Formats: sequence, C-alpha cells, structure tokens
Amino acid sequence: MSAVLRSEALEGGVVVLEMARPERLNAISRRLARDLTDALVLLAGDATTRAVVLTGAGERAFGAGIDVRELAEQTPAERDEQQELMIGLQRALSDYALPTIAAVHGIAAGASLQLALHCDLLVVGPGARLGLPELSAGLPGILGAWLVHSRVGPQLAADLLLTSRWLSADEAVAAGLAARLVPAGEERATAVAIARGIASLEPAALAATHAWLRRLRTAPVTFADAVEAADEALHAANHPDGSDG
Repeated sequence: MSAVLRSEALEGGVVVLEMARPERLNAISRRLARDLTDALVLLAGDATTRAVVLTGAGERAFGAGIDVRELAEQTPAERDEQQELMIGLQRALSDYALPTIAAVHGIAAGASLQLALHCDLLVVGPGARLGLPELSAGLPGILGAWLVHSRVGPQLAADLLLTSRWLSADEAVAAGLAARLVPAGEERATAVAIARGIASLEPAALAATHAWLRRLRTAPVTFADAVEAADEALHAANHPDGSDG
C-alpha cells in the first residue's frame, strides 16, 4: 500500500482509491500523481475491477490541488517532471476504460477538481467547495478552463478562472458540474453504491455505453455518428461469437 494513496477492493468489482495526505488537504505531490496513475493503469487491466471510486482522506478536503509547498522547493527540472506526471495522470483519467465516480467532500481545488471532473460522475456533500484558483496563485489555468468549458460552457469557465471564486455544492449541481448532492458524511458510501450498481450491468452493453459517453465529452458528434455507434454495438451484442450471419 502506498503511503499517499490507499486502495480498497470491495465486493461487486468496485475499488476505492483514496488520496491519503490529509495533513496537506490531499494536495497532489509528485509521488501521489505517480502512484495514482500507476494504480489506475493497474486497475484498468484487472478483469475483476468493474468501477472505480476516487476520494480524499480526512474530513476537510477531497484535494487542494497541486502541492504548492513542494512546488516552491522544486528545481526547474523537478517542475517539468511534476508537469509531465500531472498530464499523464489526467490523460489516464480522461480516456479511462472503467466507469469512475468522484466522491467530493470539503475543498476540491485546482488540479484536484480537474481529476474529479475527469470522472464520469461527481457526487458532492453539502460542505463541498469547488474552485480553480490557479490565477490567484500565479499559475495558468489551462486544463481547468478546458474541463469546465467542455462540461458546462464558457461563462462558468470564465467566472471560475478569472475571479477564482468558489462554487458551493448546490451551485455545482445546478450548473451540471456535479451529478448529485448527498447528505454530509455519505459522499463515499453513495459513490460506492452508484459504482456497485454500474458494475452489475451487462459488461458489453456497459462498455459500449461508457465509451460513447466518453466520446460525447471530448469530440463533436452527429446523430449519424450515434446511429453508426449504436449499430456497431447492437450488432456485436447480436453476434457475440463475432460472426456476421
């Protein structure tokens, strides 16, 4: 088990990945970024894992973004390494083969919020506060801007990035950045219950639907594209042996 990342396999093919740096509000260090990427890659190749829940340890935060204390002490080369690790982690989540649910309590800021937004579903508790304060810290907010813009549009992206304001849990759900608002303390349990329900679905149909949902998030598609994708998925379901007859 990693000192900064806990992995718990549950019944029903669900695995919980918990960022475990509560003393730093689960801020993403180079080690956490590396360990989380490795864990995601490993689980994607594990036939027994059907869905993944991502959360943070402690009561105060899902994650506070990049560990700015570590960042301030880094050499330029180490900062380059940090950037490469973060991009690799986001690439892993952005095109992930398994359904992912983020269970968010407390603060979800900067790069940590970006990880949550890469997940398929985001569950928030009433005390959640979502923000992209990169500019106020002197950092560019490129990936965060793209994520919010692609999820809900340019106005909220500009508002969050240019003013560094925080969204409440209610606002996040109303805006469409989060799927569900749940009672305090039930964020993880709700996310696990959702993951178990998803994991119980017929595998081929789930894989096709999940892949299509991911495509909708990242590329312009037409009704004709949807018809083609549906035809391919249904044909595969009708001919599980791979035959055309």
